[in-house]
Parts: sequence; structure tokens; C-alpha cells
Amino acid sequence: MKKFFRVLSIMFFILTLFVTLTSQTTTTTTTTATKTTTKSKTVRVSADYVEPKSDVIYYKGRIFVNIEEDKVSVKTSEMYVRKVNDKWKIVDIPAKAEFSFDGGSATADKMTYDLDNRTGTMTNANVTVIDTKSNEKILIVADNLNFDLENDKYSGTKKGGVNITKGKVTAVADRFEYDKKKGELILVGAVVITDQEKGIKMTASDATIYTEKNDMKANNVNIELKVE
Repeated sequence: MKKFFRVLSIMFFILTLFVTLTSQTTTTTTTTATKTTTKSKTVRVSADYVEPKSDVIYYKGRIFVNIEEDKVSVKTSEMYVRKVNDKWKIVDIPAKAEFSFDGGSATADKMTYDLDNRTGTMTNANVTVIDTKSNEKILIVADNLNFDLENDKYSGTKKGGVNITKGKVTAVADRFEYDKKKGELILVGAVVITDQEKGIKMTASDATIYTEKNDMKANNVNIELKVE
């Protein structure tokens, strides 16, 4: 009987050791997989003049920037690339810029671009975005525009109203938010929408346009219907 319990104890010890080692192996594998998700990118710049320092690089003249991993490029005449926490992070362009990105393009009097998260800002911007729900171009004119290329989101404001054109639909609003993935265009403040195809002109406090078929909803509305 004692021999039986001794054998049983040895078997229990071996089983416990096996479970412990298996658990340690799984943890190691998970950690390794997490580490391999980090990606790097290369910023390629050509310019007439460059002045590199430890925390900022200044470019001037005919400047062309290409970031293949982000699918973006920029043409401008003056630019700074700045370090944040000992890492090259912010592209600051205080001059007119031509900006190309996946699914669109823009011009602006000045702009910024965050190399880490693919976000940025533009001043006095004219932006063209291909709407994936309808395959139509959306043209946006704004004084201040924010963009998030990672999540395909855009927002902005303009004194006198942001101007937006999509096919036969034109809109003006104090500010807008556009979610390209969802196909939603949100307009807020002194909204005026004209839809030539539906034959309507509408004013509202706020409105949402669903870009696939230009369906709409709005609040505090006045509508003019064109009847032939």
C-alpha cells in the first residue's frame, strides 16, 4: 500500500512539473509574438538645402518627401522634422504644400504630420477624398482641417462655412466630421444642403449624410422642394 502511494506521489509530481513547464512555454511564445508586431518606416527626403541638428532637421528649396509605408508624399519649399522623446516624430511644414495620400490629395498653406500615428492638421486646405461607399469624389474646403489616415477620419471648420461637394450634393456648415469607413458625413451649425438629384434645398441646425446613396437626416429643418 505504501508503495502504491509512493508511486502515486511521483506521478503527481511529474504531472505538476509538466503543467508548469507548459505554462512557461506558452507565456514565452506570447511575449515573443507581441514583440514582433513593431514596424519601422523610412522617410525619404530630397531638398536643395538641409541643416540637420540633434533634435530637428531643417529643409529648404525644392522639397519632396515620400513615406512608402504610409502611402503618402509631400511637395513643399520649407520643412522641419522634429524629435519627440528622442524619436523623429513630427513633420512641420510652414509653407504651401501638396499632399498626396492613399485615396486622396490636398493642398494647404501649411500642415503638420505625425509619423507615429498618421494624423495631422492643415490650414486653408482644399482636400479631395474618394468615398469608398459611392466611389464619388468629396471636395472639402476648410480653414482648419484635421485628418487621421489610420482610421480614415477627417474634421474641420471654416469661417463662413466649410464647403463640401459630392456629386450633385453641395453643403455648407460651420464644422464637419467625415468617417470614410462608415460612409457618414456629419454637418453641424448653420447647415445648408442642396441636392440637385432629389430637387431639395434644406437648412438645418445639424445633419448627417450617408454617402453610399446620399440619404440624409437632419434637425430643425426648413426645406424647399423643386416640383416640375
